[in-house]
Amino acid sequence: MKWIPRATILALWVLSGCAPAPTGSSDSMRPLYSIDGLRRVEIAVPGVLELRENHGIGSYDALMLPPANLRYRQDSQRLTYDAREIFLSVLHQTLVDATKAASIPIVSEPGPCVMEIEFDVVRMFIDVSERSKQIADLILVMQFRDSASGDILLRYATRNQIATGGPDIPNRDQLRKGLVQIMRNMDLSGPLRGAGLADDEISPECKGTLAAIGRAAQRKRLQE
Repeated sequence: MKWIPRATILALWVLSGCAPAPTGSSDSMRPLYSIDGLRRVEIAVPGVLELRENHGIGSYDALMLPPANLRYRQDSQRLTYDAREIFLSVLHQTLVDATKAASIPIVSEPGPCVMEIEFDVVRMFIDVSERSKQIADLILVMQFRDSASGDILLRYATRNQIATGGPDIPNRDQLRKGLVQIMRNMDLSGPLRGAGLADDEISPECKGTLAAIGRAAQRKRLQE
């Protein structure tokens, strides 16, 4: 085995985000940051939420919602082209409907008070063979970007799995049912609440529409 200098091993640990903790420190006391500078925060809904400090999400007045994307795991079976397009189209429409239900304006052009939501299905794995015990495994990722600069302000990811439905339900039928349920479970309000947008300081050039919506939602929850 070729000898590798200790300094090289340490550099690889640092580059992969796994540097050993300094003596006397506690990992549980240190905030977790992604490689692109987002800080992980605890939320009351399933999934992982990462935020850019001083994100100012509450300042934004409208959203851009480009089409969703899908990337498979290398060893995955594939949806047919038509099934893939329908799945991505319905995912996108679900996000559009959630945005409209929250009374957030949707626009098609970037601007200083416009936030873009990039929606990706990543590491999708499908196995509908008879021997399969788990039909699908996929990660849904929503990235909230400043539409003008492209900077990521918030990233929210959930892992979703579809198990077999039993001997009386073909795996292909169970896959369709599971994908529909995943789309129904999509939640836009959870990550926005986790961002604390209601308390954001509003940029002078924006109206602070998202912050106003967040404050209204807080008052409604308190009254319930």
